[in-house]
Amino acid sequence: MIRVFAKTLTDKLRVVFDLEGSGRLILYSALVGVVAALGASVFYVGLNSVQSIALGGWLGYRSPAAGSESPPALGVQLPPADRWWLVLLVPMVGGLLCGLLVYTFAPEAEGHGTDGMIRAFHRAKGFIRGRVPLVKAIASTLTIGTGGSAGREGPIAQIGAGFGSVLGTRLGLNDADRRMLVLAGAAGGVAAIFQAPLGGALFAVEVLYASTAVEFSAIIPCVVSSVVAYSIFNAIFHVDVPFRAPNVAFNGITDLPLYLVFAVICALVGFVYVWSFHNLRSRVFKPLRIPNHFKPAIGGLLVGLIALAGLPHIMAGGYGWIQQALDGKLSLQLMAMLVAAKILATGLTISSGGSGSVFAPSLFIGAMLGGAFGLACEQWFPGLVPAPEAFVLVGMGGFFAGVAKVPLTALIMVSEMSGSYNLLVPLMVVSMINVAILSQRWSLYQEQVSSLIDSPAHLGDFVVDVLARIRVGDVHDPSRPVTMVREDMPLPEVLRLVARSNDSYFPVIDDDRNLVGIFSLHDIRSALLGNGAGNLILASDLASSPVATVVPDDNLHTALRLFTQKQIAELPIVNPENPLRVVGMLTREQVIHAYDRQMKTHQTQQQRA
Repeated sequence: MIRVFAKTLTDKLRVVFDLEGSGRLILYSALVGVVAALGASVFYVGLNSVQSIALGGWLGYRSPAAGSESPPALGVQLPPADRWWLVLLVPMVGGLLCGLLVYTFAPEAEGHGTDGMIRAFHRAKGFIRGRVPLVKAIASTLTIGTGGSAGREGPIAQIGAGFGSVLGTRLGLNDADRRMLVLAGAAGGVAAIFQAPLGGALFAVEVLYASTAVEFSAIIPCVVSSVVAYSIFNAIFHVDVPFRAPNVAFNGITDLPLYLVFAVICALVGFVYVWSFHNLRSRVFKPLRIPNHFKPAIGGLLVGLIALAGLPHIMAGGYGWIQQALDGKLSLQLMAMLVAAKILATGLTISSGGSGSVFAPSLFIGAMLGGAFGLACEQWFPGLVPAPEAFVLVGMGGFFAGVAKVPLTALIMVSEMSGSYNLLVPLMVVSMINVAILSQRWSLYQEQVSSLIDSPAHLGDFVVDVLARIRVGDVHDPSRPVTMVREDMPLPEVLRLVARSNDSYFPVIDDDRNLVGIFSLHDIRSALLGNGAGNLILASDLASSPVATVVPDDNLHTALRLFTQKQIAELPIVNPENPLRVVGMLTREQVIHAYDRQMKTHQTQQQRA
């Protein structure tokens, strides 16, 4: 009685809820979000601790506070002159330790981790080695904590993605679902550490492509993971937005001309940034005839030289200096110098093999570029231009949008991180124009592909046009008998019938030969292992319902979608005038053979033409 009630309830729930498809994935995505939040928390504490010791303690360097952070107890301090040698030594040692760790245990963790996540999605079926997240977290903590010019987005994206991959593998999920959990993990990590739940979700689905393509199928898992990770991280640390937004607003059409000019400038500087970033790797560090383990130490030493030259602002993420620019406390000359210095420092840190991301440096460069442009416009056209601080905020999002090809992510993420949507319109204008002007080939993420059709992850998706032209009735073999089972047939008779049949799926019918359910060989394995059940188990107990079916006029694309959603290998074909009357069975193999025949026919026609 209880078993029958439970089965009936389950069948009813399946009618209302997609328990087999997205329901299961949502549950897994929430679990990934929990672990992404905990991973982000450990990484956040570890990075702050190393920075406090290495930069604050050893170097005596304390950057300004950003957002809700408490100002340094001793105020903003630059490295004292008598510790000049430590300014060179600390980043160099951090780079050395990073290089030894990464190239010994997980070479794929070098550089900015976002590319690793993108590569896993497109080319590795969502597989990320279990050790990669741990190595990436430690290596990035060493690189950024000792002054390397890098950010936290890449490491935390790879940490979250790595757990998503491990969970998907342990659960035995298929390649498509494992890829979804990889993106969900990346979204959760980014959402947590940057306090940007919507931005984190958009980042994971948008950063995969160098065009305007978006991985729409992953939006729900990414949103679920982002919300969970954001909520847990915020409950632990009670942090506010990373930046305090200036009290500025968009004044309408009169502001647009300068924002249009600024968008072009962002594209030009973005080209220089991407060009230098990749050429430092390919033409400077890669040809060096020394083991890769030691190259990040050279990058760290050169970053130390830039800091020693009077620009320690470029060390680590630089969020405090971004806040200073937002508050209007930096000069035009200093911000202009910091644009060039940060471009060089970021290339030296990451292109040498150091571990970190390009997100924070891109925000920094865009902020300083916007601040310098705004101050210059204010000097040239006093009283006729927006406040310079407005260009700082717009520059943060607009610049990153172009160099990373993520316009939606950039404008939403910067708005979330600053807690202000007052400049959403100019952010949209600058982000979209920058992406449109700067060619797809000039992106910081080399693993991006142009569109869905270029991704190995979607290689099978583009059979749709062919299958949509073939009907189920065209491939149905009416001469093939269907083994149907009465719903009241006891288990021993079911087993004898199955043993004599070559079929794998068995429709269950009532006394009027109407379809009431279906079971497969997999469904009766537990019954085969049972002992003493005998006539107590009937065919109706084995069957699941409602049954996914097709009619002869349905196309094979519809059938393929049902095969994928329900994760089954056969579908009953029913009479269109009586949807409960089974007239045949359609198999995956029939769909594949039909596709092959159609493609061979098409190729033959092309050769003749």
